Amino acid sequence: MIDFGEHLPEKKHFDLTPMIDIVFQLLIFFLLTSIYAKPVLPVDLPASASAIVKEEPDITVSINRDGLTFLNNRPVSAVQLGFDIKKMLDGRSDRTVCLLADKTVNFGLVIDVMDRTRQAGATGVSVVTEKKERP
Repeated sequence: MIDFGEHLPEKKHFDLTPMIDIVFQLLIFFLLTSIYAKPVLPVDLPASASAIVKEEPDITVSINRDGLTFLNNRPVSAVQLGFDIKKMLDGRSDRTVCLLADKTVNFGLVIDVMDRTRQAGATGVSVVTEKKERP
């Protein structure tokens, strides 16, 4: 008989094509879902060239240049702000509060007001800006 040598087993390898397909599908899924995720603390600059002009929102917290806080154009103390927002948010599906702050206001005060609105039950705080005029 003719001796052809040892019979070598075929090299085994994994087919990576299905795994690569799944990885790409997961990548596409996470990219698309991250587009629609809301940031925890959305903060915009006081003036923005890309700002969108909207109608007046239902719940508005304003801080003037003197540091006085207003809820829907009504003066309110910092302590009372949380209670009033909580009452206004009860039974609402949209739990977003819009914040208008003068650009000269202390940043710490703005963060304090944002924190009080979140503790009162607001799911989002939108900082309202004016549309910046292009030169």
